[in-house]
Amino acid sequence: MSNPTPKQAPSLGLPKSNSTCKVSILDTTAEITVPPHMLVEPEIPGHNWLNLPDYSFHIKHEASGAELIFDMGIRVDWQNSVPAIVDLCGNHVPGMKVSEDVPDILTKGGVKLENLKAFILSHWHFDHCGNISRLPQSVDLIVGPGFKDAFLPGYPTKEESPFWEADFKGRNVIEAPFNTKIGKFQAWDYFGDGSLYVLNVPGHATGHVSALVRTTPDTAVFMGGDVCHFTGDIRPTEYVPLPDPIPAKAQLDKRLPHPCPCSVFTACHPNQDAARTTPFYKCSSGPTSFYHDPPTAMESIRNLMEFDADPNVLVIIAHDTAPREVMAGSFFPNATINDWKQRGWKEVMHWHFLNEMPVDGKTGREPMVDGLYRDGKRVKDLEGNAV
Repeated sequence: MSNPTPKQAPSLGLPKSNSTCKVSILDTTAEITVPPHMLVEPEIPGHNWLNLPDYSFHIKHEASGAELIFDMGIRVDWQNSVPAIVDLCGNHVPGMKVSEDVPDILTKGGVKLENLKAFILSHWHFDHCGNISRLPQSVDLIVGPGFKDAFLPGYPTKEESPFWEADFKGRNVIEAPFNTKIGKFQAWDYFGDGSLYVLNVPGHATGHVSALVRTTPDTAVFMGGDVCHFTGDIRPTEYVPLPDPIPAKAQLDKRLPHPCPCSVFTACHPNQDAARTTPFYKCSSGPTSFYHDPPTAMESIRNLMEFDADPNVLVIIAHDTAPREVMAGSFFPNATINDWKQRGWKEVMHWHFLNEMPVDGKTGREPMVDGLYRDGKRVKDLEGNAV
């Protein structure tokens, strides 16, 4: 089978700069398992569960030494969240488990919380904000458009807010003042030197932002948050078609043939006429979707595809299984991921999502979590039954 000719992706227009940041990826210890229809569509028979690890990032500006974090996962004591979040976690998330708070992971790794300059919050969902009140009040909170109006001053004064008032007490909350553009996203050059851009990436939730952090003068990491939840939403594309066979460097499960013909996976692709050049999924749009504005979210997802096609940009969304399996030895606090291009991680991880896809109608992988956990104990199975 001949391989499609890749289409040239549009230039991202990233200005040149020699200013960089040290970037470390954190495994927040949170694991989530949900039915695919909550996050992706259409249904693909045999793909019964989405497995979602949860990442955050430690960022250190090399010129100034300023430290920031991007996202904070799930708080260990989620049952102490505001009532609406307790109900969401306890009754609407089939599988969830978390064993450690990100502030504790940072502290054990040698980061002094009082030295943090800012916390960039991709969006307000419980699996990204952690327990903000555990950060010193001196740590700025950087958020996206509409966040303040929607959520401040917090619960209970603002009954619909998913945050406690204590999260914001005495804290400087900054809505990113976008002043430039990278790719098709509005951007804010945070340090003013091209080392860190906060990006306006709307659609999934109120105030959703991502970050583009320069790791060398020529490379960057795109911290996606929840622009999408499964990389089958952005792969394959006309820019990076699904090759035949799947490259040997891709870490495919032993259950799959090696070398692996792409037909193993295109067989389940919803668009058989363009199975090698269009993503397997779109973001979900039904009544159970976790996307606030699916049409706008799809526009953001299409814009993300252009970053994903750039060989000098490593896209890491918050819930991709690939980093945990490929890069774990270099997770915080062991190392940074600045040498990602030199180590070939982009190519190794690009098709990793195929491990989750069904083959011959049979599920790719078993659920990551076998139910809902509270205080380290399993309290419900994946069907919602008490155990």
